[in-house]
Amino acid sequence: MLIVMTGPRVRLFAATRPFVASTAIIAIVVTLLLVARVGLTTEFPAYLYFVAVGVPMAAIDATTGKLPDRLTLPSYPILVILIGVAGAASPSKGAATRAAVAAALLVAVFFAAALLRGVGLGDVKLAGLLGLVLGFRSWTAVYVGMLVAFVLAALFIVFLSSSRRNCAHIPLGPFLVAGAMVAILL
Repeated sequence: MLIVMTGPRVRLFAATRPFVASTAIIAIVVTLLLVARVGLTTEFPAYLYFVAVGVPMAAIDATTGKLPDRLTLPSYPILVILIGVAGAASPSKGAATRAAVAAALLVAVFFAAALLRGVGLGDVKLAGLLGLVLGFRSWTAVYVGMLVAFVLAALFIVFLSSSRRNCAHIPLGPFLVAGAMVAILL
């Protein structure tokens, strides 16, 4: 059972065996694809950490509609350290700086969207993590990750609309994480 903090309330989230098994299988498959694509390079630990925390965050957001601060906030210093170490060892010396700029840019854009009630604050916090991971890869990865995320979300909304289901609140986290995973693997 997971405990999800949502504001002043604490909700218990029953992590059933199929839920845990499916998130574990997804994480394992993405990790294997990551090893095949990136290899055991200096940036691999940062990507591996993102997979390890991103898949459960996406699953929790899809189920509860909330991105838990207990996963997003501690991920910032961990990813900064992992990307800093990878950046110091990388032949491309601007990669860590690009990651920081991409994180700040995505947080600013998502915060502006949150002010317009387009996204939640959990998505804003997740956007910074996406900026760190995708920005370290390249600017193209940032663009592709966001494009894939919003195309997947739009397709999901079209599906819900065509099946006459309510699409008032769509958790964006699963689409953001999926878009980032696709961009990292491309």
